Amino acid sequence: MELLALSALEHLSFEDEQKLAQLLTKYPEFTKDEFTKTTALSQTSFYLKDDTANETLPNEVRKKIIQSYDSKFNENNNVPVFTLNRLFKSLLKPKYAWSITFMLLVGLSYSMIMFKTYESNHRYLPLKKMVLQNTAEDLLQYPWYARTSDFTLIKGNVIWSNNKQKGFITISGMPINDSSQNQYQIWIVDPIKYLNPVDGGVFDITTVEKDVIIPINPKLPVSNARGFAITLEQPGGVVVSSQPLLLTAPKERPQQKI
Repeated sequence: MELLALSALEHLSFEDEQKLAQLLTKYPEFTKDEFTKTTALSQTSFYLKDDTANETLPNEVRKKIIQSYDSKFNENNNVPVFTLNRLFKSLLKPKYAWSITFMLLVGLSYSMIMFKTYESNHRYLPLKKMVLQNTAEDLLQYPWYARTSDFTLIKGNVIWSNNKQKGFITISGMPINDSSQNQYQIWIVDPIKYLNPVDGGVFDITTVEKDVIIPINPKLPVSNARGFAITLEQPGGVVVSSQPLLLTAPKERPQQKI
């Protein structure tokens, strides 16, 4: 796997090329360009987050790389497993890009072996969120507002794209729930199309020490999202809620009974 990672960064020697060819024959589930898109996306992220760069990555090139990744994800739902915000923090100068990208890809090669089912783990969510933020032309972003006194210290926001039918919640300080007793449920307010808010999926909070990213999974097509809300429901969620609102985004949401 190290040879695959290295081949995405530089030309291999003749001996390494031969060895890689033999290994690819032995393990046909991997392809020679396994990490090419990941490398391009990683290098793009350096320019996106690096204010000290002497050069600016052209907009067209940046969009092409990220949209290529987004399309690939939609095709097979296989997402590279790594956390970009940690990578961004360590990236202060472009000269570190090569070494960090290589370490990233070596770690990724191990993760690909350890995590064959990418949907069962959440390590890819920061990357997927970043892709949506940089490719959605109709991106909505609202902060969360507490609707009860117990949630006043909670911070975070929600992003959503009507065109892509995708969105993410970022939240911190949310009380931990017991998933055997209850789950948090996301609601999407689309007052033009639906009388009641659309179920956006349920989620659990297992830590209060860091930001948590949750994907929004609408159960119905949403054409004009105007607001979002979170309630605490029975495990698995409900179709129509009778529970009090815990958080809303934006603060002044459209009048619609949940």
